[in-house]
Amino acid sequence: MSGIVVVFDFDKTIIDIDSDNWVVDELGATDLFNQLLPTMPWNSMMDKLMEELHLQGKTIEDIKQVLNRVPIHPRIVPAIKAAHALGCDLRIVSDANTFYIETVLSHLGIRECFSEINTNPGFVDDEGKLRILPYHDFLRSPHGCSLCPPNMCKGKVIERIQSTFKNEKDKRIIYLGDGAGDFCPSLKLGKGDYMMPRKDFPVWDLICKNRELVKSEIHEWTNGEDLERILLHLITSLISTEDMKSNIDNTSQLFDCKFETIALGALPKPLYCMVFVCFHPFHDLIDGYMVIIDPIKRLHMLYYLLQKKRDMSSKRLHMLCYLLQKKKRYTIIDIDSDNWVVDELGATDMFNQLLTTMPWNTVMDKMMNELYLQGKSIGDIEDVLKRVPIHPRVVPAIKAAYALGCDLRVLSDANLFYIETILKHLGIRECFSEINTNPGFVDEEGKLRILPYHDFHTFSHGCNLCPPNMCKGKIIERIQTTLENKTIIYLGDGAGDFCPSLKLTKEDYMMPRKDFPVWELICKNGDLVQADVHEWADGEELERVLIQLITTIISMDENVVDNTNQLFDCKFETIGHKVLPKPLYVP
Repeated sequence: MSGIVVVFDFDKTIIDIDSDNWVVDELGATDLFNQLLPTMPWNSMMDKLMEELHLQGKTIEDIKQVLNRVPIHPRIVPAIKAAHALGCDLRIVSDANTFYIETVLSHLGIRECFSEINTNPGFVDDEGKLRILPYHDFLRSPHGCSLCPPNMCKGKVIERIQSTFKNEKDKRIIYLGDGAGDFCPSLKLGKGDYMMPRKDFPVWDLICKNRELVKSEIHEWTNGEDLERILLHLITSLISTEDMKSNIDNTSQLFDCKFETIALGALPKPLYCMVFVCFHPFHDLIDGYMVIIDPIKRLHMLYYLLQKKRDMSSKRLHMLCYLLQKKKRYTIIDIDSDNWVVDELGATDMFNQLLTTMPWNTVMDKMMNELYLQGKSIGDIEDVLKRVPIHPRVVPAIKAAYALGCDLRVLSDANLFYIETILKHLGIRECFSEINTNPGFVDEEGKLRILPYHDFHTFSHGCNLCPPNMCKGKIIERIQTTLENKTIIYLGDGAGDFCPSLKLTKEDYMMPRKDFPVWELICKNGDLVQADVHEWADGEELERVLIQLITTIISMDENVVDNTNQLFDCKFETIGHKVLPKPLYVP
């Protein structure tokens, strides 16, 4: 698990309304609510209301049905699932109640994403009546915070959470909230943390007026689409920083033995790519203004300009859903699966002898026969595949992409048996809708057979860029014929991934692994590739770049959601303005 704790408010953050108001209105108790509101604290009033509704014959099932149809932005659940898939520790700190929150999260299928729910107790008593009690018993033991409502001080909850990871210096908190009650916890966050206030809601207003009190970095959001994009960007940036510190070393391999021939004569004169990296402050001329920018700020500025450019593009009008293509060899796993099996089963010498005599695909089928004759079983092969090396961020990246609603597919020159075995072992087989690869199956004798995707003995695919057993370009063309207004993100490393990169359009994205054969071919022949190219070096970069692309595409595709902003926070009865300094206005 990453060192990131994401804390969500519930009302108007996960769901789009106040859950108390929603239940009251939907059960026809608005008049009674308005009568009771001036007479007692909010929390006590809701407990009294539940008693009155019980006396009127309203059941727990009635309340559940109301909660199950609570309005929620369509990008919230994918954002939560993606954050969980990326290894974050998700928690809730809310002034709603346990019953409401548990019911809604369970209905949405995301209860298991949260490790902890901090809220007012809500439970069904022996009479079948819903009881709602205060988190802090303000009659017996007031929490003493002048910034918070009497029943709950979220700041004290955050302090308690922080105390549990004092020995973990690299823990970071991302806090998302909207109400005035979220201001106190925002003051407890440190310089390494992040506060995500909902724009034009009470906590945002308070932070704007008292900015100097908040130590954490602030990232405002407006709706669910904003929340998803900003949250996942922060998470992937933090993960990237963590992995840079761990200094993971991934050995790159340019030689691609499987790719027997490539007709280089068919390619134009190389177009060389040049990358400049600056390690000291410099001057930039932007729109006629001279700006002094250090290297990090330059990267942020470049990212902003690219985002702005994309936001103005016509892609927004016709990106309706998303297709992700993944290649297995050196992309999902960190080695060549054929070589791994051969080496682990002690057949390297035999493999080297056969390699010069026949095509790779035929060699592997022959190797499986020889291993079978030596007594190696399917179980032995499965055991080898289950311990295949994989970067720790690849599985979370796949789960996050799937959670975000992408259609994930595999396009690989490995074989079906290898891929199915590994994906099932990693618990991500269900993330993929399609696997395009060489057939691999166990025959009646219990022997693994590996056959070519294209039977080159009887029918040639006719592509001089690809190995004889598989033209990935033709597979991409076949997939493209089934798509309408979809964007492809293609990830690959080998020379066999160059042909499909040429089939991608200007609306698509190519993610070649840096310093691997496909990257080198793209660098030398960049004018042939229409897609937007984003390189990556290891699993950590794959995750960061991929999730950033997906959230950017989703952001461009989302229709503008009209969310009525509500600055008045009735639950928040009092706030001790005297303890706050003179407002510091933020333009």
